[in-house]
This record gives sequence, C-alpha cells and structure tokens, in this order.
Amino acid sequence: MRGKPGKPEVVEQAEQTGLAALVFLTEDEDRLGRFLGDTGLSPDDLRASAGTHPGLVAVLDYVLADESMLLLFAAGAAIDPAGIGPARDVLAGGSDSMSYAAAHGARPTPQQPKRPSRRWMGPGSGE
Repeated sequence: MRGKPGKPEVVEQAEQTGLAALVFLTEDEDRLGRFLGDTGLSPDDLRASAGTHPGLVAVLDYVLADESMLLLFAAGAAIDPAGIGPARDVLAGGSDSMSYAAAHGARPTPQQPKRPSRRWMGPGSGE
C-alpha cells in the first residue's frame, strides 16, 4: 500500500488501526454506549474527534483497557493484538514508529538483555 504524500506509511497504518477500532465500537450499540459513558464523550464529541489522532488514541486506549474487547476487535479486524498498543503510541506521538513497524513485520532492532535487580540477582543467588 502506498502512503499519502507527506505522511509516513507507519502513521497511516496506525490511523487505519484506530479507525478500525472506532468502527468496531460503533458497530454495536451497547459497546458504543459504554464507550461514550465511560469516556464522558457525547456523540457530537465523538464525531468531531473521529479522524483526529487524539480521538483515535482515546478509542485505542479504551479497547486496550479491556482484554476481551481487545481480542475480539483484533480477531474481527484480522490485526495482531500486539500491534494495537504500538499503533496507539504512534498516534499519541509518544514513541518513534519503529515499535509499530516491528509489530507489523519489520525486522526488530536488537534489545539489550535486562539485568537482574539489586535485590534479586537472578537464579541461584540464594534469595
């Protein structure tokens, strides 16, 4: 898929994930009602923010907060559930797009192994 001119493909993919989650919420009246009630948004607020990054972040936050909803959404949209959090991060501007790209098939960057804490020095430490 080709991205829009001037818009990185990763951001466009994250937007598509957010829009898919919004459609998922609006497809079920009870689910939509709970979303509006829990977030305090009015239907007009939702319409106004539907295509914006903050609006899509709110939708993804809501879906991510309920594991059963997350899995239901991911299965219905044929999306890897592990890619939804990074999509949310891309839309929030809080992380670089590499985490989202890695979740969508790009080669992940190597990470340093975690070091044991000072309290627990790992297996066999006698604690």
